Amino acid sequence: MQTSAQPESTPTASSLGSADSRSRRVVSFPLERPRLKVRRHLRPRRGGNDGTTAKSLPYCVLGPENQLLCHLAGPQGGLLSLASPLLITGPSGIGKSAFALHLAARHAVQHPIDGQPAVVHYLPAVDFARQYADAINSDDLPPLQSELDEVEILVLDDLHLIADKSAAQEELSNRIDRRAESGKLTILVCRRFPSDTRGLRPRLVSRSMGGLTLNIACPGDEARRVLLGEYCLLHDLVVPPDMVHLLSAGLPDGLTPRDLEGCVKQLNLWCRMNDRAPDMEGIQFALDSLQRDSELSINAITKSVARHFRLRSADLRSSSRQQKIVRARSLAMTLARQLTTHSLHQIGESFGGRDHSTVLHAIRKTEASLVSDADLRRAAAEVTEKLGA
Repeated sequence: MQTSAQPESTPTASSLGSADSRSRRVVSFPLERPRLKVRRHLRPRRGGNDGTTAKSLPYCVLGPENQLLCHLAGPQGGLLSLASPLLITGPSGIGKSAFALHLAARHAVQHPIDGQPAVVHYLPAVDFARQYADAINSDDLPPLQSELDEVEILVLDDLHLIADKSAAQEELSNRIDRRAESGKLTILVCRRFPSDTRGLRPRLVSRSMGGLTLNIACPGDEARRVLLGEYCLLHDLVVPPDMVHLLSAGLPDGLTPRDLEGCVKQLNLWCRMNDRAPDMEGIQFALDSLQRDSELSINAITKSVARHFRLRSADLRSSSRQQKIVRARSLAMTLARQLTTHSLHQIGESFGGRDHSTVLHAIRKTEASLVSDADLRRAAAEVTEKLGA
């Protein structure tokens, strides 16, 4: 997928002015997205990560928790030319791909070639791996190498999805090296830090983290209130500011914009079912719905693993070092990491407030044990099946 960086005009909501006045530290700007020219053999994903088909806000709202992103994406941002490769990480639903395309579009306009915006090449990592395999099978690799080496701006999305493709990873490492030598911008998007992604080869991990790393944080209190108000407008839901504040105050930390929009959709559903304007009962319905979804991720996994090992959920959250409890707790952490989008910090908090390094150590040890321990592998399969994953 190649794109010419000609940003589409995207009007912002009229309420952003009042939102900014409520919180001066929250900034907003329209998301610039290049016009896409899709090759016939590449099918765009419905509601895909590039944000071209999914209905969402055409602008970005950022709080103080994302100061670096504010600087890079704002009018004065100019560090991208020194950042290659730029690695963007963050949980699913945070807007990584949209930000990557926005930054690519801005850089293309700011660094024109022969008076025209530079060319942007957007490529999901799985498509790169497929193209690489096709090129190897047809003994025609040089054209693909030249294409990736010569394009001025390359956006490679979902790097974590090629963790099981070693040959493609080695080739990608070569292309990143070549592009860095020629001073061309490469933007990589990955759900987690490559060093925390099992299956990524050390060379690709080193290359992908050799430039600037930008971790997009979930919206803080200020940005969350603004986003909730904007999502209400997007879905034609009139909610007084004091109720938006109450809704925001009742939400747990660590929610992505996608989660916030889902909460607003629940409120909208309640209003339609009851043919009523938003009130405290509707707010509570939305909060309860979100809580049920959250429990299905970590709490349900904890209960299922504890039941399998004939333990209590409290045992897995305790500080006990009994071998059976440690074994079950580590498996529950591993499944929580595999079956949910929760961060290591969030998983640790759910298991007695353990820090992220402890969780990471337990997960890595369990993943290694799953290779040789048939009983543990069977337990993981049975728990996963019962959870309906």
